[in-house]
Amino acid sequence: MPVMDTQSLQQADEVVSALETLRTRLTAQHDDESAQDVLTRASQLIEQLRELVSTLDGQLAAMRWLAQKQYRPKSEKVPPGQLALDLLGYLMQQAQGEPATAAPPAPLPPVPDPPARLKREKRKSQLHLLPVEPITVELAESARRCDACGELKSEIGFEPKRHIIYQPARLFIREERLIKYACRACGDGVICAHGTPKLIEGSNASSSLLAHLVVSKVVDTTPIERVGKQLSRHGADIASSTLHDWFGRSGQEVEVLQPVAHQQLLRCGMISLDDSPLPAKHRDSPHGIQRGRLWLYVGDVSDIAYCEYTPDWKGDHPQRVLRGFAGPIQNDGYGGIHRLFTGDDPPTRVGCNDHCRRKFVDALQRGDKRPEAVIAIYGALYAVEREAKELSPDERLALRATKSTPLWQALRVEVDRLATLGERKSPLGKAITYFVRQEPCLSAFLSNGHLPISNAHVERLLRTVALFRRNSLFVGSPDAGPRYAALLTLALNCTLRDVNPYSYFVELFDRLAGGWPRSRIADLLPQRRIVPDQALKQPQA
Repeated sequence: MPVMDTQSLQQADEVVSALETLRTRLTAQHDDESAQDVLTRASQLIEQLRELVSTLDGQLAAMRWLAQKQYRPKSEKVPPGQLALDLLGYLMQQAQGEPATAAPPAPLPPVPDPPARLKREKRKSQLHLLPVEPITVELAESARRCDACGELKSEIGFEPKRHIIYQPARLFIREERLIKYACRACGDGVICAHGTPKLIEGSNASSSLLAHLVVSKVVDTTPIERVGKQLSRHGADIASSTLHDWFGRSGQEVEVLQPVAHQQLLRCGMISLDDSPLPAKHRDSPHGIQRGRLWLYVGDVSDIAYCEYTPDWKGDHPQRVLRGFAGPIQNDGYGGIHRLFTGDDPPTRVGCNDHCRRKFVDALQRGDKRPEAVIAIYGALYAVEREAKELSPDERLALRATKSTPLWQALRVEVDRLATLGERKSPLGKAITYFVRQEPCLSAFLSNGHLPISNAHVERLLRTVALFRRNSLFVGSPDAGPRYAALLTLALNCTLRDVNPYSYFVELFDRLAGGWPRSRIADLLPQRRIVPDQALKQPQA
């Protein structure tokens, strides 16, 4: 957290005192010093005070920016002290007979007007899909008598009045009594009926309970301890260690699907990737925590998702996953995968304009107004992408050539202009450096209608990991990381395919417990839309 410089505050007080002394001299009209000399000295002090106020304003903007990240956005206003200094400078220039304004700055490059923002589609209500339980409410016979003739009124219809009813979950034990059979004649050959197979042999956890546990922790990011409290409210006081063991065993059983998801990922035309921290408990690491990473790879924007846990952030891991892939690869400029783009006929590297734009926004939030034009041009580019969202790749490419290419040229001109003004180590300078280095990758979407403008579709999926990290802090061990990644792979594919994750995991666990053939293991991915099989499906509690 930046701290106000006390030395700068003291210097500002000294300059203000000197200005008060000069004002006193002007009022007294000393003969030994001309008014022009006093004005010259005052101008020097004003410039010095302007620099000090600028330094303090920068520190204040940095603190305001950090406060925005921690709490809530706040409006950006010009510091009133800066406005007062500008007015004082104007008055001094008038007194010295100088022009009030300097030469106007060079005009900014023209920015085409962005297309009108498309209206968001209203959320469609799914209440009509809920089952309806009709209840008939009748009047008493005394209330149905006609006041005029005294006869009973006849029923002519009804007026519906609906209530959305919430019924809490119910836990109970289903005991399967497996009947035994024997031959009474010879007393031999005892046989027994077959019960529902279990995913975890030796436990009393059904597929429905395991699915609830997995969805609560992976999808809803609820820690296991909280799930245990929820179950205890329904009368099932299960130890947290037992729930952790069940969760880990569930992840271990579905790891068989990881190679299948990886193979389907490599068959895609484009792969986008990003990563997020995922610490793990480790006794031998400092403070007992190992810095792990969760890597997310998404094929063709929404076709297949593949997750992998690694104990570090080395580039060897994504290089191993993407080895042999020849299509475009999109990421945020991570240097660990540079080796993939070397050699003969390397794949195309696609950048993420969200990351680039965010750096200019950070500079603006720190009080630097110069990147406003860059952010405006980016807004126009994203408006074109919203317009092209429902178009085919060829139509999208034609629209980008007509509207986005001129905008990108204006963006280059503006960044080149700012490069002569910004300091390299300032937030604006770092944003400019990132744009200049990544510009060929950032503009790759202009030449291919299949490529997205940013990596936002991956970042949105990674929010689940960020929430998991905030709620659970870490995974239980380095060995638990791959199991969590395997379950997250299936959960994210449910999200991509709009599949109910609870129903999916119930059916998945039933099929794995029933001895699903390994030759058809690919049919268990959410992309294949598991068909319910009443012979294998376990009744849900």
